[in-house]
Amino acid sequence: MLIDATMSRQNFHHVVAALDARVPGGRLDQALNEYHLERCTEAERINHWRCADLTARLADQQGDPALLARGFQALEQQRRLFPGLSPIPGDILDRVNQYQRYLCLHSELGDYRLRIGAEESSLQLFRRPGFESYDGQALALLYSTCRLLERGGPLRIRRVTLRARHGERGRRDLEALLGVPVSCGEEQDGVVFSNAHLLQPSATAGSLDALGQRERQLRRMQPGLGWSDSVRGLLPTVVGLPGKPLALCASLLAVSERTLQRRVEAEGQDFRSLLSDSRRQLALTLMPWRDLTTEQLAVRLGYSQTAQFYRAFRDWFGESPGRKRVAMYG
Repeated sequence: MLIDATMSRQNFHHVVAALDARVPGGRLDQALNEYHLERCTEAERINHWRCADLTARLADQQGDPALLARGFQALEQQRRLFPGLSPIPGDILDRVNQYQRYLCLHSELGDYRLRIGAEESSLQLFRRPGFESYDGQALALLYSTCRLLERGGPLRIRRVTLRARHGERGRRDLEALLGVPVSCGEEQDGVVFSNAHLLQPSATAGSLDALGQRERQLRRMQPGLGWSDSVRGLLPTVVGLPGKPLALCASLLAVSERTLQRRVEAEGQDFRSLLSDSRRQLALTLMPWRDLTTEQLAVRLGYSQTAQFYRAFRDWFGESPGRKRVAMYG
């Protein structure tokens, strides 16, 4: 079986470097040859299934299901785990959101989905067809996600959930590896974290250029992605930044404001409606967060005056934020 899913060259080189730290060189080179993978490839995208299957095979030979994650741990200790990933502007919530949108640039193992709860939230990993049995790859992805999220600010990771089942000894071993409590046999793999710092600025200053580069890279990778889709993807971050949303989106997509408006309109949309829909959806996403005040929600959605937010909220839902919360969550 050959799955039509790819990974970035940078990610592939990190996987090889991680395996180098845990597998005798001759055995790794032999496996790479058998899977028709070049250690120093210059290809932009590499077949992800071949890499996943190779890693699973080596893990079986080594008797260590966490082989790749331990290799990533070795890279992190040497400060070599994805050192060149440029940070993006905004708050911790923006950083989490970007994991959802841009994970596919590096890995097509699965998709992340954000779930915000009353006191804690989670990034849940939904594996793509063909990768359901690759627990070691999923664990390595969760390990790197934990380390990269922590690198970007004061986010407090509370636990990691795993679909795979492990005995008590295995679970404790994974807790030592990940540095947080681990819950096994769960419905989804995921990273669970406290809501406390979600709206704090990221500790690593990010640039709009880095965000624009990722979105344009995504458009090259997915030629069918519409201009409206790109705007929808950018707006949750853009509305929380200084400046006009239209001007910011146009700059990120490297077109003029008028050109962006025309291209969105050619798809049967208009920017004003996309902006309103994005704010509405972001409000719904954040509503379960119990300690988030109405004033904080208004600011995060880009409203300079709370009264403007109240009017918009009533237009969206026909009631005040307080009544909506009571109706939704009691």
